[in-house]
Amino acid sequence: FYPNMMWEFKFYSRGGQGAVTAAKILVNAAILEGKFAQAIPSYGQERKGAPVFTYARISDTPIDVKAYVYRPNCVIDFDPSLKELGIDSAEGARPGATLVVNTNDASYVNEAFGHVTRIDADKITHELLGEVPPNVAMLGALAKATDCVSLDSLRKAVQMKIPGKAGEMNAETCAAAYRNA
Repeated sequence: FYPNMMWEFKFYSRGGQGAVTAAKILVNAAILEGKFAQAIPSYGQERKGAPVFTYARISDTPIDVKAYVYRPNCVIDFDPSLKELGIDSAEGARPGATLVVNTNDASYVNEAFGHVTRIDADKITHELLGEVPPNVAMLGALAKATDCVSLDSLRKAVQMKIPGKAGEMNAETCAAAYRNA
């Protein structure tokens, strides 16, 4: 994380994958570190499986803009099959942007990005938590790929959102994805 650099994130997902919650947890982790942050959900068709776009920003300095992110320097793609619907996760991405993508395809490449982190967030989540959204695993991979927040802060933010034993298990899932990214 470079001083005075603002991370601008765009999350691509389907309803039910937990991207809106992920953006909120990410922002809370940044705030725990004394950074400025905002999460901006965009709701369209609110149904399971429909495309969902969510945005977030993290900065060391106050954030003056409160709008969707049109030129992200980091894209988080929960579901690469959105491409089949004509949704291009590289749209608007800045040159050299980071992509964190939920795929088990080791050959997955997207030349539009300067750095690609592949993580099988679905597999990690299912092994550790069962049939729940892959959002905390995606956050672990995001933290590893960008260093925008520490794993420790992310684990704390997960446990603030999800209390008790379930929160501990979600925090461990986040850490497992961090280690595997």
